[in-house]
Amino acid sequence: MENLQADARILPVLQEAIAAKRRKFTLVTLNEEILSAEPVDSTDRSYGIAFDIGTTTVVGILWNLVTGEMVDVEGATNPQSVFGSDVISRIQHCIEGAREGINNTKVMQEKMVACMNEMIAAFCKRNGIENTEIYDVTTVGNTTMSHLFLGINPASLAKVPFAPVFSGGVYYRCSDLGLHVNPHAKGYVLPNIAGHVGSDITAVMLATDLFNVPGKTIAIDIGTNGEILVAKDGEVKTCSTAAGPAFEGACIQCGMRAAKGAIEKVVIKEDVQVSTIDNADPIGICGSGLIDVTVQLLNAGLMESNGNLLTREEAEAKGLPESLSSRLYGEGVEKGFLLVKNEKGDDIVITQKDMREVQLAKGAILGGILTLMKKLDFTVDEIDQVYIAGAFGNYIDKTNAITMGLLPAVSPEKVISIGNGAGVGASMALLSVDKRKDAEEKVKIIEHVELSQDMDFQEYYIQSMLF
Repeated sequence: MENLQADARILPVLQEAIAAKRRKFTLVTLNEEILSAEPVDSTDRSYGIAFDIGTTTVVGILWNLVTGEMVDVEGATNPQSVFGSDVISRIQHCIEGAREGINNTKVMQEKMVACMNEMIAAFCKRNGIENTEIYDVTTVGNTTMSHLFLGINPASLAKVPFAPVFSGGVYYRCSDLGLHVNPHAKGYVLPNIAGHVGSDITAVMLATDLFNVPGKTIAIDIGTNGEILVAKDGEVKTCSTAAGPAFEGACIQCGMRAAKGAIEKVVIKEDVQVSTIDNADPIGICGSGLIDVTVQLLNAGLMESNGNLLTREEAEAKGLPESLSSRLYGEGVEKGFLLVKNEKGDDIVITQKDMREVQLAKGAILGGILTLMKKLDFTVDEIDQVYIAGAFGNYIDKTNAITMGLLPAVSPEKVISIGNGAGVGASMALLSVDKRKDAEEKVKIIEHVELSQDMDFQEYYIQSMLF
């Protein structure tokens, strides 16, 4: 299990965001039942955990509930990925199991709880605390992840009108789910907004204080399930896009999470230069590297604006340097570009299929943004700021993200990476009862736009797939 505390780039963003927000709310008051549950000194030995359950990645943040200080961060791959890399695959797995009398929903819940318990054990071991000293847990995730965590079959999310079984916040007893914390600890799942707009984007809404931001603002949580908030002077609309897991490294032949050894930056001139996380030997490419290589292939003339990679013969006919044309291989759907010749393992390549995955993902995200902007009646030139949430946002080159059309064509200075905004919002709800109430109230007035039935989106989506 990867310890995200070692990543010096993620923690400062999270700490700064929490510090800025924490000044605006009061700490949660532990009730008598919780405080009397175990004979511990609750004045300095009370902890809570905020979990962000992503489709691909799970992040936990340990907090001291007395001082309001962040203690530790832990991350892991979502173990439900064995049932499919996207939410639709996992929903279908639940549906098929139910037909055969198998409770696959329970199986996936147990896998998630086991993952969270591993993270809890790691927190306790590293920080010298007992799991009985953990009194509160908050959780966010997309709507499917929230359902699976609570053991609720998400079958209704697979068909129109994509209605969730629950949308408001949910309180539960942690022991009922099998979480290894204080047996009397209470848990809270933040409210979802719609069938595919979950509590993770609700948490981003809290972290950005979006309803009180003047002007025209876009907030995006780019993950396996891309979720978007667009605000205009306190009026907020939201949508979910089937972006796919490309920018989290899944569905990409040599893709991986943003971890040690992942290629995070690519420069193509006369030859290819790559930079990896922690300057380790390259073992794959993460989302930021995928954005970089896409733009670099375009700029070098190795790929056309429709996403077609050149063949080696076509590159030679264009007079491109042999050092680059020799890296192209294959024909048709088997085309690819050699990024790194790896003497110690498999070569790292970018394939034609990879580029199609990128086009689908970025087309869905930009198409969703433009659709909501049209409904709020403003143009790209009027955008005041674009918030990017998620670890992905910490690494991307803003200019490249704009150039390739993942983000609207704004000045790079307007693009602000806010780190794990979902984790920040979950932490705010952990520490503040007022923030939980705020989330419950705000989700009721956010207008959800169902893109699958929106003609504007269909048009924007097709346009946005071009580079």
